[in-house]
Amino acid sequence: MAPPPYSDLGKKAQDVFNKGYHFGLVKLDIKTKSASGVEFATGGSSNQESGKVAGSLETKYKVKDYGLTFTEKWTTDNTLSTEMAVQDQLVPGLKLSSALNFAPQTGGQYHIQDSNVNVEFNTEQDWGKLKTNALWRPLQKTGNVKAAYVNKQVAINADSDFRADGPIVSASAVVGYQGWLAGYLAGYDVNNKKLTKSNFALGFTSGDFTLHSNVDWIGNDADDQSGEAHYGGSIYQAVNAKLEYGIMVDWFNGGGESDDKENSGDGDNGGSKTLFGVGAQYQLDPDASLRFKVNSNRQIGLGYQQRLREGVTIWLSALIDGKNLDQAGDHKLGFALELEA
Repeated sequence: MAPPPYSDLGKKAQDVFNKGYHFGLVKLDIKTKSASGVEFATGGSSNQESGKVAGSLETKYKVKDYGLTFTEKWTTDNTLSTEMAVQDQLVPGLKLSSALNFAPQTGGQYHIQDSNVNVEFNTEQDWGKLKTNALWRPLQKTGNVKAAYVNKQVAINADSDFRADGPIVSASAVVGYQGWLAGYLAGYDVNNKKLTKSNFALGFTSGDFTLHSNVDWIGNDADDQSGEAHYGGSIYQAVNAKLEYGIMVDWFNGGGESDDKENSGDGDNGGSKTLFGVGAQYQLDPDASLRFKVNSNRQIGLGYQQRLREGVTIWLSALIDGKNLDQAGDHKLGFALELEA
């Protein structure tokens, strides 16, 4: 079996903690496919705490004879993105892709800013009415190119993000041998000529059991002691066809924080932080499942998934803050509905 890309190392344990939970959200996802093969995915969510509503529309079309995939996406943040990918054409196992993202509402503005003035003008005529110098605010555009290659022994990924302040280049490689996996990822800021990431991972997988460990450095460069060191590990096991569980442990040195505090807890000790969590999923029947997770911050997550009929699935979830049981604002509920045709 081919090794996974670096980003998927430890993914089985992560899925136990992340999938099926929508704390504080009301979500709706709709997936359809036209007769011509165009795939449509529409999604929307409402944050119960902030009241913010977000949505997206994505279309995807595949030209299977040439290994081409075209994807376009629009979000309610007025961000447009388009991507083209080609796979298994030049070399078996090789995938090349290119994407462009831009926000139309950020273009066409003159911007003046000093200690007393912060004014924007949408047209050149409006700008001309003010007899002073102004700076042109360009259209915010970002893009990236990616390359991925995989065979039975190795998975290699390289990508470059093109931004206004200079490109960020990253590359990773994972090698596998008889179930053992070892990987390395590096990120480099071309404009500032600094290493931004230096991550190493080691693991073992045997189908129903996965062991993963990682050592990450995130900072300005490898010699910057103000950066953040992260040591992590996870265990995943499918006990049987119905029950699976995961354990995650993280230790941050340098005051870092977990990307998702609801997955683990924290034990703060000066500039370091320790996180620990246990999660499980139990399949009640082919159409229903229960999820549970708890962390060292005394947060308890509960989830229930039910397929009502073909193409209609609902998720119910709840987060209970064990440190503040008497404060309703610290507990969260979530609901999600997925329709697929």
